Amino acid sequence: MKRFAKLIALVVLISATFFVADVDAFPENIMSQQISGENDEFSFVQRNLIYKNQGHFYVRKVDSKASNQVYQTSFYVPGAAGTIKYFNANKEMVEEPLRDGLLPSEAVIHIQTDKYSMIIGQGYTYRDQGQGTIESVDSKPIKIKREQDKWLVTYTFTMEKDTFGILWGVGSQEQLVDLEDANQRRIWSVYDLDRSARLSFDGYHYKSPSSYVPYSENSYWRIPSSYITNSLVKTGGSPAAEIMGNALLIIAEESINEQGYIPTLPESAWLSADYKIGPGFFDTRFNADTIETYLVAYKKYGNPLFREAYLRMADYYLRHGENNHFSLYNMQGTEGWLVEDYSYNDDSYMQTHVSLNHQLQAIHVFLLLYEQEDDQNYLDFADKMLMGIKNTRDNWIMEDNNLEYAYLGQGEMGLTDYDYLTYNDLFNVQADLVRIRGSRDADLDILMAAKKSWMDAKGITDYRK
Repeated sequence: MKRFAKLIALVVLISATFFVADVDAFPENIMSQQISGENDEFSFVQRNLIYKNQGHFYVRKVDSKASNQVYQTSFYVPGAAGTIKYFNANKEMVEEPLRDGLLPSEAVIHIQTDKYSMIIGQGYTYRDQGQGTIESVDSKPIKIKREQDKWLVTYTFTMEKDTFGILWGVGSQEQLVDLEDANQRRIWSVYDLDRSARLSFDGYHYKSPSSYVPYSENSYWRIPSSYITNSLVKTGGSPAAEIMGNALLIIAEESINEQGYIPTLPESAWLSADYKIGPGFFDTRFNADTIETYLVAYKKYGNPLFREAYLRMADYYLRHGENNHFSLYNMQGTEGWLVEDYSYNDDSYMQTHVSLNHQLQAIHVFLLLYEQEDDQNYLDFADKMLMGIKNTRDNWIMEDNNLEYAYLGQGEMGLTDYDYLTYNDLFNVQADLVRIRGSRDADLDILMAAKKSWMDAKGITDYRK
C-alpha cells in the first residue's frame, strides 16, 4: 500500500471491462460506480458515471492526512498520435500536436487521438472553508508522455494536511466534441471551469462574491444553479454535453435537502444585515433555474431521477409561495401574488423583497411544469404570480423606461435591474403564454417595450430576439 502515494492507476477509465453486464438495469443505460482506497498519507474516493455505448464521466477526490506529501495518479489514453485543443484566456482555440511534456494550465484540455477522445480538467488542491465553500490553494501542470501506442497522463498534487485534490474528466471512443464546427467551438469557448468556476466532488462551484461568508480571494461556493450544467443540457449538440450534463445533474440531485430545495450554504452579508437571513437559505431564482434544467433533462433523456428531482423542488416552491408573498389587488378585486425572493429556516428572519426576474422565472417554470405534468396547481400558481405583476405593472417602469429591480413592500420599489436578463425572462413567459393560450399578455408587452426602449438607448443588444 505504500506505493499508493506515488502512483495510482485510474483503473476504471479506459478498460475493456468498463461497461458491465448489468448496465441495462440502470435508467437510460447509466451506471453509477464508486471506488475508494487509503493509506497512512492519503485517502481517495472516485465517482464514475458510465453511459453504455457513449462514454463516461469521473471525478476523484484525494484527501491528505499529513503535510508535505506528493500524490500522483496516472492513466493511459489509447492512440499513437493525436492533438490537444483548449481555449486561452481570450476564448481563442489553440490546437497543438500531442507530444511529451506538460499540458497547458488554466484550461480544460480536449485530447483527441486516433483511438480515443478525452476532456480533462486541471488538477487543483483545495482547502474546505465550510458552508459549501472551497479555497483553491495550489495546482501543478499535468504531464503527458507517449508509451508505444498510448499516452500516459499524470497528475501531481503537493498537499498539506486537511487539503484535498480534485481531478475529473470525460472519455469516449467517439469524438466528444467537434471543435471544427463553428457553433460547437463558440459554445465550448465560454465553458469556464478554471477561472470563475470549478468542479469538485459534490458538483459545480462558482467564484465566491465578497459579500459571502466564508470568503477568500480564491474561494468557490457550491451554487444551486450550475451555469455550465444548464447550458450542457439545454444546448447539447455533442456527446460530451450529453455525458457531462447528465452526470452533473445526477451529482447535483444529492444537494437537494430534506425540505426539497438546494440551499445557498454560505451566509450573505447583505441578506443577513437586511433580513436576518443566515446560511443555508432558499433562493427562488437559483432553484427555479434548476427545476427547469431537470425538467428539460427529463424530457430529453427520460431518467426518472430527474423527474423526481423537479417534482420535489416544485413542491417546496409552491409551499414557499403560499407562505411568503405579498397579496396585491386590481380595481376589480382580483388578487395577485408577488412571491418573496428568499426564505430561511428560522422564524426570526424578515419579509424579503421580490425581484421581477425571480418572479418571471418562476412563472416560466411553472408554466413548463403545467405543460409537462398537466397539473392545474402549477397553472394556478403561475397565474397568481402573473397577476401579481399585472396588478403592479406601472410601478415597475422608471422615468427613463428602465425597469425597477424589486418590489420592496408597502408599494416601494428599488435596487438596480440587470441590463437584459429581465427582458429575456419576459420574452420566455410570453412564448409560454402563446404556446399554452394562443396569445401574449398585454401588460407584459408594455413592460417589454419600456425595457427595450431603455436597452436601445444604452446600446444593449444581447437580449433575446
